[in-house]
Amino acid sequence: MCGGLLAQSAAGQTSAFTYQGRLVSNGLPVNGVYDFQFALYDGTNGMVAGPLTNAAAAVSNGLFAATIDFGAVVFNGDERWLEIGVRPSGNGAFTILNPRQRLTSAPYAITAGNITGGLPAGQLSGVVPAPNVGSFTNHSDVVLSGLAAGQVIVYSGQVWTNTAVIGPTPNNSILVNLSYAGTNVPVNAALGTHFRLVATNSFLLQNPTGASEAQRLVFEIIQDGVGGRTMAFGNAFKLGTDLSMVNLTTNANRRDFLTCISSGTNFYVVGFLKGF
Repeated sequence: MCGGLLAQSAAGQTSAFTYQGRLVSNGLPVNGVYDFQFALYDGTNGMVAGPLTNAAAAVSNGLFAATIDFGAVVFNGDERWLEIGVRPSGNGAFTILNPRQRLTSAPYAITAGNITGGLPAGQLSGVVPAPNVGSFTNHSDVVLSGLAAGQVIVYSGQVWTNTAVIGPTPNNSILVNLSYAGTNVPVNAALGTHFRLVATNSFLLQNPTGASEAQRLVFEIIQDGVGGRTMAFGNAFKLGTDLSMVNLTTNANRRDFLTCISSGTNFYVVGFLKGF
């Protein structure tokens, strides 16, 4: 048997999140009622929470969903891995599914409610209001000298600097619908800042044209009723060490949000929200 994929977290910023998976046996999807057991591990193989049992969960064509709540304290920014056990409902010992699943964005949204102190510079983007102009503690690589209202902090790939927003600004909420040109999807950044594509095939997101310096671009990618569409980037899109890859959700009719900021001829990917 094997487990499936991680879904987005629960509403209201509680500590609960939803795990969606696919259960197969001998290569075939399972149907029936099963008990699931969940335990949380750190990166050194130590259990930090659980195990929790979700009893009598319905599995249809291999698909199942479970709401899990380990509490907010365990999500402190360190790596977390989810171990899953399964058994026919009320029958025998749990079979542990391998490998453990690495938890990514969804449960770590919980961390936002528990932050105290400063944030790493690599996790910051956007406009800094004038009353908050100053410096980042322990981050001398972020240059805030003379930062004014309406400016943004931009990472060049080597250093952070502040620059004025030129052209379309983040409050330009005009929605621009993208379309295919063969297997490519062209982007005219002069038309706005929010771009939407209904993905009906796998595609290459072309390098945007007409972008202003420090312009923020938000891409909303929606899977069609089939799903499973994949995306590749033009060579001007740059990923960093904090976000080294972008894989779209594969579920039909779900959407992902990708944010990037232009700097010179490049577009630095600074955010990715998956599976809404």
